[in-house]
Amino acid sequence: MQLISGALKTYAWGIPGGLQPWLAESKSHNANDPQAELWFGVHPSGASKIIGSDLTLDTLLERTDVPILVKILAAAKPLSIQVHPHRGFALEGFNELNDTQEFANAFADSYEKTELLYALTPFTAFCGWRPLEQLTKILEALPIELPVQAFATDVPDRRALFEYFVNTEFPIEVTRAIPEAVGTAGLSEFEIDAYKTVIADYPGDQGALLAVFLQPLALAPGESVFIPAGIPHSYIAGTGIEVMTSSDNVLRLGLTPKPVYKELALRALNFEASLPQPSEAPFIIDVLRANTHSQESPSQESPSGEFRLVLGLEGQTNLDSITIESGQAAVITASEPTISVSTSGVCAIVSTRP
Repeated sequence: MQLISGALKTYAWGIPGGLQPWLAESKSHNANDPQAELWFGVHPSGASKIIGSDLTLDTLLERTDVPILVKILAAAKPLSIQVHPHRGFALEGFNELNDTQEFANAFADSYEKTELLYALTPFTAFCGWRPLEQLTKILEALPIELPVQAFATDVPDRRALFEYFVNTEFPIEVTRAIPEAVGTAGLSEFEIDAYKTVIADYPGDQGALLAVFLQPLALAPGESVFIPAGIPHSYIAGTGIEVMTSSDNVLRLGLTPKPVYKELALRALNFEASLPQPSEAPFIIDVLRANTHSQESPSQESPSGEFRLVLGLEGQTNLDSITIESGQAAVITASEPTISVSTSGVCAIVSTRP
């Protein structure tokens, strides 16, 4: 078992001071700076520090020992519209396409990225494809001419429509018309407000039009969304725990100042897939909370045979004879024995699914 602290990422979309409660060994960070993600794992882009040591976790354990990356994510404004590649495309991209001038360093590693997000606060996002009937109503309400070929059959061609919007530059007036078009289509105030947020944060960004193709989603604390490779998405706002395969492969389409790789993202997209249930994810997130009406600490067995990471969120968490504080985590490999976890506050037990 190794005890670790998170590696902080200060991306522009982060919440100022949003991760301060979990910066266990880094209280000196400026709470006015945007704090976007805390990484717990061995990924070379942000390997965790071993508590009480100058070493990072990747010096002691490999990806085969720590197959997942756990993050606490705090979003103040929308993240990019993005998609993650499946394993075969990630291998091709990292080993071949990264060496080309056009796509240099587009792939962070050679692994598929699949992720599960658990909401700690109310959390909003665009996840998966919007139903074609709704999409058609919104697009027809926009002040644009739609490609005839996309409507050549009884069922509109989602791929043809999406590629048209990816590869066409529209006047800013079209982007500004999105909230009204969403309202004309008879959709909810929540959806209208989601697009108003995107347009306010990224004025003139064509990615706002691509967001029309995606389904707005509102998670209450304790709810989750599972996003496999190939599913387009963009987190809008909120704080949550994100669990993923140990990969940082992100192919962006818009709503970002970072490089956009339209051709690669289009290749990675699965235009037919629907958003699966969280129970289908290859990871499990169990959140253990102390009962405020009882002096007994809740406990749970975490069995051997699967990788486990126990993350302290509030108060103290005990793992047999070891105690971790809020913002610290314990890494337990699959070969290590079953442990008993109890808490006086809140902790998350993350594991690979049997």
